Order: sequence, then structure tokens, then C-alpha cells
Amino acid sequence: MDKVSKVLLQARDGARAELHTHGAHLCSWIPVSGSEQLFLSKSSEFGPGKAIRGGVPIVFPQFSNHGPLPKHGFARNAEWRLVSSGVLEQGAAQAVFELQENIARLLVWPHVFRAELVVTIAEETLQLDFSVVNNGDTAFSFTTALHTYFKVDDITQTLIHGLGGLDYRDTVGGSRDCQQEEPFLEITAETDRIYSDITSDIVIIQPHQQVQIRQSGFNDAVVWNPGAEKNAQISDLEPNGYQRMICVEAATILHPISLAPGQLWSGTQMMTVHPKSA
Repeated sequence: MDKVSKVLLQARDGARAELHTHGAHLCSWIPVSGSEQLFLSKSSEFGPGKAIRGGVPIVFPQFSNHGPLPKHGFARNAEWRLVSSGVLEQGAAQAVFELQENIARLLVWPHVFRAELVVTIAEETLQLDFSVVNNGDTAFSFTTALHTYFKVDDITQTLIHGLGGLDYRDTVGGSRDCQQEEPFLEITAETDRIYSDITSDIVIIQPHQQVQIRQSGFNDAVVWNPGAEKNAQISDLEPNGYQRMICVEAATILHPISLAPGQLWSGTQMMTVHPKSA
């Protein structure tokens, strides 16, 4: 991939991020505490028409195969326009990207739209603001997700808190009406769940830190880890990569978003690292 397509952010306090205009894809986030928080596969393909494996792919206007479009829609494979990037007055670093319809996209999804991603970093926090406006004269609906890959040291030593008592759809087992009874989720095999009606923070707990995830605008959350067998079937996921990653995705899937002409929808995923003191 051409180096000029990279966008480097550095806040005044030293927090850093790296993005690509291809997919408006966030590939690296290093908060002030100094360790990489996003998983990026060493086997990921970089190039036109290829989705980057890891970081934060933008799923739009279709989640997975839930519709007639190619899996996860076209946003993650598209070239986005960098609107602005730099350090804000208060010291945070921010980049703004936009994506609009073109002839190729209209052929597969015949709607006039503008999507925007705003990435903001400061101290121990990353905030992703995603919005879509209907610029056409007919209504449309879509599903979406910020497919965030979090880096973990060891998936067997990782717990996810904040999902207890929630209903979910189990994509692996094919069950639509499940409920998580346990307060903590442990990943012991392939996991692919869509949790509904998210109102509380989700926390990824490791021995050395916790990552607090807060979302608004997005109604659902996806938790995904391919496990060993599925990992081996994914060509752009490095061997045993499943041991070092967990996807916790802010999403709206189960009840698609509908926009009338002129309407705007927006959603936010905010992540904060809390290092544990020695």
C-alpha cells in the first residue's frame, strides 16, 4: 500500500494512532501508557479491494451476510477521503474521514449518502464517532458495526464483563434466543455472538489492565473470536492469532437503521485503558 495513504496521529500527551485512507481503517492505537491496544494480523493483505484483518474495519451498509451485498458491505474496502487531521486546541489528536456514493457503489447499493468517521485520541482514550446521512430523495436502511479487534496477551487469561443477563444470538450454534447467565464471559472455543440492547459498559479484563468500552447510538455488541479450527481456515489471520485477539464490536444489526431523506444517524464507541498498578 502506498505510504501516502497512511495517516499518523500523535496527541500532545504522546498518545499515538495510525490509520489508512483505505477503509478509513484504524490499524494502531498506543495510549500514553505505551502498549499497542489493537490486534493487526501479520498475514493481513494490504491492497485495493482487500479488507485489512485487524484494527477497526468499518462495517457498512451491511453486517456480515445479512443482506444481498458482499460480506460486511463495501466501506471497509473503499478509499475514503481524509477531510482533516491534526492536534486540537486542547491537545487531543483527531482525524476525520468521509465516504460518499459513486457509480460503482450505486450499482450495488442505489442510495445517495455521506458517511463520516471521526477518530480522536488523548491520554488513555480512543473515541470513534461514525455517522451516516441520507442525501438522497428516498429512504434507505442499513446495518453497521465498528469491528474492533483488541489485542490481548492470552485469550485464556482474558475475561469480558458487562454482558451478564443480556440476550444474544449465537451465530456459531445457530440459536437466536440465548441469554448469558454468567457475569463474566470466558473464550474457550469459537465464539460469535450478537448481544442486544446494550446499555452498560463492556470491560475486557486482563491481568495487567482493563479496557472499558462505552457505546452510544449502537444498540448491539458483537463478541467474536474464531478459535483454533476457524483460525486455520482464515488465510489472512496469522497462525494462532486467535490466542492474541478478541473482537468487541459496537453494532446495530438486529434492528436495522432506517433514514428518511435528510436524516442523520450517529454512533460512538469510546475505549479507555486502565493499567493495573504493579
